[in-house]
Amino acid sequence: MTQTVASFVRGWFREPLPTFELRSPSARWGTPRAAVPARAFRVVDVIDETPTVRTFVLAAPDGGAPALAYRPGQHLTVVVDIDGRTERRCYSFSSSPLTGARPAITVRRTPDGVVSRHLHDRVRAGDLLKALPPTGEFTLEPDSSARRHVVLVAGGVGITPLMSLAESLLVGERGSRVTLLCGHRSADEIVFHERLAALQRGAPDRFVVQYSLDAPPAGWAGLEGPLDGAAVRAAVGDQPVDEWFVCGPEPMMDSVREALLTAGVPDGRVHVERFSYASTAAMRIPEREATLRFAGSGRHVVARPGQTLLEAGLAAGVALPSSCTMGGCGACKVRTLEGRVVMREPNCLTDAERAAGYVLTCCAYADGDVAIAGH
Repeated sequence: MTQTVASFVRGWFREPLPTFELRSPSARWGTPRAAVPARAFRVVDVIDETPTVRTFVLAAPDGGAPALAYRPGQHLTVVVDIDGRTERRCYSFSSSPLTGARPAITVRRTPDGVVSRHLHDRVRAGDLLKALPPTGEFTLEPDSSARRHVVLVAGGVGITPLMSLAESLLVGERGSRVTLLCGHRSADEIVFHERLAALQRGAPDRFVVQYSLDAPPAGWAGLEGPLDGAAVRAAVGDQPVDEWFVCGPEPMMDSVREALLTAGVPDGRVHVERFSYASTAAMRIPEREATLRFAGSGRHVVARPGQTLLEAGLAAGVALPSSCTMGGCGACKVRTLEGRVVMREPNCLTDAERAAGYVLTCCAYADGDVAIAGH
């Protein structure tokens, strides 16, 4: 018995600290939670929407319909290996789960986008693509008995989740109306133009689309200029609106949200999708150890200096959810009960979530002891 205890103690102090990628049992740190595995999908079609935007249509690896449950407006976290590194990025569904169409994500190629460039330059029909389960709260559940007016405001490729929402509402709520406002730089950058026109033809009394262009061509009959808060309010006028969904560049979303709140629209009716990836460039990371107390299990976990709440919890075997691990999807959101954390910015938390004590464990560092609800 004495020999066994001595062996355990030696192992305790000799074993190196675990990394975030700990995947085997440890006498010191406990049994870690198995990582959520990425699923493989077959890319069955690649559609050029604009010169810089492509849609990737997905199927099961054998080419059949994938067993993929998702809600309108949610996104997939795509996992790719590039130059020896595993990269994760969130891309919204541009398809609707209610139409019977294959699931699809739509991606804009950006000059500094490591993953978007890879998808555009390397992925073709027939290739396999890995992704984590769908996540996201920028969504709604269509109600066949609903009679409401929903306004969707898109800036550029921000139309992607709104396309999913629009199709789902038109199919699932025959008594509801949808107004879609789309802002683009020029006419050749309008995404889903033909799909939206087909939806209008199919539901002319329930679906209205208005485009606003920064650089309109001669003879343009639509809106002109940035689709900011003032432009959105002018376009909708005094029509009663039950829900607002906004997705696009940060300045546009901030302007629209501020204009709506100023006009008296309740905060809970304004839904904003933020795909912001957190950075440590302008923040102070605490340089001391802290204790994390998980109220659900009563477990106490030590977070080392420079270790996020997610890293500390997973290393100790606490079953914390996560997906993109970059502050962009919200899958790792938890509520703090006590203590203070600092978070990398920008990230996808809303002001209301922050005020309620929510943090993203993937980009939050304990600045002293912290108590966390659940788990």
